Amino acid sequence: MLKTFAYHKPSDEGLAKITKLREMFSEVSMVINEVCPNSRERSVALTELETTAMWAIKAVVCNDPKSEVTT
Repeated sequence: MLKTFAYHKPSDEGLAKITKLREMFSEVSMVINEVCPNSRERSVALTELETTAMWAIKAVVCNDPKSEVTT
């Protein structure tokens, strides 16, 4: 199995970074919901934010030398 598709258990340091990212993405999500009118554009913005969060978290976990890779 390629490392890209394996499960990566984050280290404690990685988990702290992931927690910070999730908090920040949640905050941005709340601002988008507060400021933007209910519309297709707001829905797309929130969907893209989810995508960005996924890639940011994957970047932390996949590049964490202390993460445990399991198959």
